Amino acid sequence: MHLEFPILGAKWAIGSIALFHTAVASMAIGFAFFVTVAQIVSYIRKENRYDLLAKKVQLIHVCIYNIGTINAIGLVFLLSGLFPQFWAQLFVQFYWSIIVEEFLFFLLATTITFHYFFWDKLWGHKKLHIFLGALLTPLFFLQFYIINGLGSFMLTPGFGEAELSLRTGVLGWDKMGFYNPSFLMLTLHRTLANFAYGGFSAAGLCGIFLYFAKKPKLKEFYEDGGRLAFQIAFMAFLSLPVAGYFYAHVLKNHANEAYMNLMWGRGDVVAGGVDWWWLKHICVAAMMGICLTYFRKTSSADKEFTIPAIMVYSVAVLYLMFYLAMGMVMTWAFFWFMLAFGVGGAFLSVHLLKYHGGSGRGVFLLIGILSFTTVMLGGYSREASRPRFVKRISHYDKVFVPEERQPYLMVHVDPEDIPKVTPKEKASGPASLIRENCSGCHTLTRVKNYPLDNWQVIVSQMEAYGLKLTREESKLITAHLDSGRPY
Repeated sequence: MHLEFPILGAKWAIGSIALFHTAVASMAIGFAFFVTVAQIVSYIRKENRYDLLAKKVQLIHVCIYNIGTINAIGLVFLLSGLFPQFWAQLFVQFYWSIIVEEFLFFLLATTITFHYFFWDKLWGHKKLHIFLGALLTPLFFLQFYIINGLGSFMLTPGFGEAELSLRTGVLGWDKMGFYNPSFLMLTLHRTLANFAYGGFSAAGLCGIFLYFAKKPKLKEFYEDGGRLAFQIAFMAFLSLPVAGYFYAHVLKNHANEAYMNLMWGRGDVVAGGVDWWWLKHICVAAMMGICLTYFRKTSSADKEFTIPAIMVYSVAVLYLMFYLAMGMVMTWAFFWFMLAFGVGGAFLSVHLLKYHGGSGRGVFLLIGILSFTTVMLGGYSREASRPRFVKRISHYDKVFVPEERQPYLMVHVDPEDIPKVTPKEKASGPASLIRENCSGCHTLTRVKNYPLDNWQVIVSQMEAYGLKLTREESKLITAHLDSGRPY
């Protein structure tokens, strides 16, 4: 039985829910890091306003985390119903990963709840309270670590023996994606991006509060809080081109199809006539221009040429070199587009600061919106660049054999005790071949409504994606589809 999602269809239903979950989950990770840093700054400087800001952000963090958890449950149900073959393969390869992920969900939900609702109760034990909040970042990282193993394995299925392996008790941990070629760079890049996203989102919240604040003390409070959040996010943002360069290098060598799709705008990366990866980098370039201008305008005259300032401008040059290299690989139009939007972002930042009388509320709100947009576009581009999931089980099984894990399962069954069951006879003929192969990941309605009519080319494409067909079966399927007979 094949299910279909109304109006959106299965593909866009999964895509929209997954992107929303990515945006919410990434924001939760970034908020956890920001709250800890804000509390530490408040404790060191003995200024309660940063602690109060951390509490306000933590309240939103609790809400965001609950929304993300509910969204994740919905995503699991959608995957299992709309793409059962994909979900079955996911469960086989990452059974123990999903179990550990669930346990980490419980620890995170408990820790974040106690940290917020006991904020005032633990006021006299501030170090303990800060430590409790600081636990959220490593817990989120562990959860993030596991889910990135899953995601990177789908992109570059492979493994390497780990120095520290748990294969004695849970066989396959070092084979289930944690040491595949793209895992390390994906984890590093997304971690830094989440820290930047959380800080910029907190700055955006301060910008919203500034628009509605009437009292001078409140305005000063949100201005200082937004500046702190901006500085934390900017430091993480500056490190992204370094990690991004090595991530692109890994994709080029181990996921060439995804690399080509991104660099030359192929496949689902281009939708509706728009290259969404280009649009994502346009937002990043604009953010860089805004950040550099705000950093320059808010730095005092005696700190313009300090070591931190020189380091900031030096890393900004790395951004320019990164876009220059991408322009050489792709097209020079990419480089000039990025440069133009970077300069445009700088001028827009100057205008917003002047318009609001030196207040950063416009800059904070704009950088928060652009950060959210970048995360959504980056998530879509990353998933859209992957090869389509069409009969890829055999490809994964060459990497990891599920039978190796059976002796370590909870239930021990002697193979001789398993009752013999006569296998069902498979139907023969071209129609059954189409039902068994062509509709493995697509409903029959999708196959019938396929826009192309060159069935020989279509069948050849499916074989290139891993569909196992003999030459006779390929001819039977092509002839049956060309004839227009029912199946």
